[in-house]
Amino acid sequence: MLRMLQIMALAFEVAFAPAALAQKEREVWIGLQAAITSIDPHYHNLSPNNSMLSHIFESLVDQDERQRLQPGLAESWKAIDATTWEFKLRRNVRWHDGTPFTADDVLFSFERAPNVEGSPSSFGIYARGKTLTKVDDHTVHIKTAAPYPLMPNDVSQIFIISKKHASGAKTADFNSGKAAIGTGPFRYVEYTPGNRIVMQRNDSYWGTKPHWARVTFRGIKSDPSRVAALLAGDVDMIDEVPATDMARLKKDPKVTIAQVVSNRIIYLHLDHY
Repeated sequence: MLRMLQIMALAFEVAFAPAALAQKEREVWIGLQAAITSIDPHYHNLSPNNSMLSHIFESLVDQDERQRLQPGLAESWKAIDATTWEFKLRRNVRWHDGTPFTADDVLFSFERAPNVEGSPSSFGIYARGKTLTKVDDHTVHIKTAAPYPLMPNDVSQIFIISKKHASGAKTADFNSGKAAIGTGPFRYVEYTPGNRIVMQRNDSYWGTKPHWARVTFRGIKSDPSRVAALLAGDVDMIDEVPATDMARLKKDPKVTIAQVVSNRIIYLHLDHY
């Protein structure tokens, strides 16, 4: 559950009820402001989607709660010459169906990511200008025309999907769960657009196992309704805590606020001559 908290808290405030969480050893409910537009990890390059899908799918390079790069599906990486990066893949990783993760899945994912039909915001910016070569089942080389020091950061933005299950798959196949086979700490259970997403713990996960056996995300767009759901115990945690309720929630002994400074800055600039 720490992984989920870290990702959610990165860009905004999170409020949760510690007592309720402590009592629920198996399941947790989370209220979200933003709707998740798809379970296809290559369909829509949108922060709410990316944060959500990071529990099902993984990238070669991961980012922690402060966006520091760390090993993901690749246990190590290095530049082997001025224009070539080498990524060594983990050997103990399996897809949710039990089949092994290999370099073929990496090459397939980078080929698909920029070419998803109907994508409103493509991941092509992270795959463009990169040529991937399979050295062996657990080694991939990525070559560029010129030196490219931001390679690990770009690679961290593209989720790896199963070539076996996603070959020929459309976005609808991910939304239905048919192609939503990842390597992450949670498995797909249910996706109802605009309503909820349900995930089940992946007990065969290669990394640290999640504390929660089942997580349900509820879409609650209205700020007052989201806060009311938290205080009533209908959900255990919410994101995007309204500024108007912040002071009141901080005084409530049953609620804890988690805050992290965002790396996104939005400001208004008046026209001047």
